[in-house]
Amino acid sequence: MKKFVIISVVLLLLAAGAFGFALYRYMQVNDMFSAKEPAPTEAVAEKTDENTKSTEAKAVKTDTDASADATNVFAANIDKASAYASDLTTEEMVGQLILGVCADPTTIPSEINKYSLAGMLFESSNFQAMTKEEISGVTQTASAQAKIKPILAAQEEGGTYTTFSDLPAFTEYDFNSPRTEFDAGGLQAVEKAEEDKTTMLKSIGINLNLAPSLDLASSSDQMMYSRSISDDADTVSTYAEYVVKFNQAKGVSAALKHFPGYGTVPDSADTGVGAVTDDRDAETIRSKDYTPFKKGVAAGAHVVMVSNVLVKNIDSAHTAALSPTIHSELRGTVGFTGVIMTDVLDGADYSAYAEGNKPVVQAVLAGNDLILVRDYATAYNDILAAVKAGTINESQIKEACTRVLAYKYTAGIMK
Repeated sequence: MKKFVIISVVLLLLAAGAFGFALYRYMQVNDMFSAKEPAPTEAVAEKTDENTKSTEAKAVKTDTDASADATNVFAANIDKASAYASDLTTEEMVGQLILGVCADPTTIPSEINKYSLAGMLFESSNFQAMTKEEISGVTQTASAQAKIKPILAAQEEGGTYTTFSDLPAFTEYDFNSPRTEFDAGGLQAVEKAEEDKTTMLKSIGINLNLAPSLDLASSSDQMMYSRSISDDADTVSTYAEYVVKFNQAKGVSAALKHFPGYGTVPDSADTGVGAVTDDRDAETIRSKDYTPFKKGVAAGAHVVMVSNVLVKNIDSAHTAALSPTIHSELRGTVGFTGVIMTDVLDGADYSAYAEGNKPVVQAVLAGNDLILVRDYATAYNDILAAVKAGTINESQIKEACTRVLAYKYTAGIMK
């Protein structure tokens, strides 16, 4: 019996020891897992941090994009324009990159619709025998019958560069050149003339004036002397700001020209036989000639026209209108977000500056949104062929088309 008790006690002790050991191991293992649990938590935390950083990065990007959008002159209408462009065919988008010079005002609606043109630039020869009411009828018909509401443009500078004010229908207007106005009455006289021009243009349905000229000319033997008001960059900057704000508030967009400026190009230069050359120092052009454009752009200019001048010390291989470098500086250095357009591109032969492309094709590749030409049918076919051949990426066509449409919405041309 005693032996049995001893054996029982021993077995109980062994069982208790085994249980204790098992409990100890369980607690150790449990502690081990408990110790490891923070690792997944830390991993989650790290992942959360990464997500937070990623979100912050996205937020920064979004803020940056929003900021960029906020500084875009067409910011409020970019999405609407992009949606509209998405519904257009390639052919229609190509047409929206072309502003034709009107040959016959009676065919404007059919020509605009045939090529889906962005619009037309009128010349005084279009209206010599018409009354003011008949001229208004032309613009109203063009706007009413165009499938995509058109830009209806004029070049009403004053002096010898006018579209309407010298016509018999507008005898109440006789605008002097900007220089004559400035010399006679300073900025106040120039601004009053601009107000009268804008009022006249608005009354007959014009929504874009290819003015003002912001070229800085100091001598009567320079090409842009009469069309500019001064060679003082600050004075011309004040002029640019005033014209942009007044004109566009009245529904007539301003086109600042002729970027980057004609400068000292002599009056004897013949722009009809090819490019004229500006051989001034690049930094002089950037520090002085860009100044009025910066002021006009900051005021909200819808359009900037680029010249056909060869600006030798900025880009010796391309005229300004065909130069990617000039366009990059207009976007970057000057900060312009609106529509970049060419001067008349088929008034002379610029093939030597087009990298083997048709000049209108090179103009698109360089960064123009709007190509001004007389032979708009050929320009349309040349650009469309370049898109189909892959020379011009269709995404670039859509981007330019979207900008033109956003301009139209912003200017009230499209609703």
